[in-house]
Amino acid sequence: MSIPAKFSGREIKTVVFANDAAAITLFTVTGTVIVNVTAVCLVDVASVAAGNIEVGIGAGADTGALIATTVATTCIAGEIWHDATPDKEIELSSVVNESIISDGNDIVLTPSAQIDTGTLAFYCFWSALSADGLVAAV
Repeated sequence: MSIPAKFSGREIKTVVFANDAAAITLFTVTGTVIVNVTAVCLVDVASVAAGNIEVGIGAGADTGALIATTVATTCIAGEIWHDATPDKEIELSSVVNESIISDGNDIVLTPSAQIDTGTLAFYCFWSALSADGLVAAV
């Protein structure tokens, strides 16, 4: 997968759920950057506790700022997750959000309850806005 022209970097983080209930840092951020974060479900996600998942920065009400709160079990293998409804194996790139993150706020996946199994691959395309801007997979 090549990097879209407007971005200078790409990071990939794969999360394999194993009864996870705590927030998972996906990418560390330094400085100020513009990002596009999208996930692809590699293995169906299961949650007996009916957990939700969301992606944002780990501070306060911004935990769903990058990918909206989603019922975890709606993530089915092959589907693209970029909003509250992962439902297709093809999406227009124009529907994927871009966000600016400042002050070194890391990108975090937050579950609302235990997520038992499943695998998601997260892709973060990014460009630095500040001289010290950087994104790295954890």
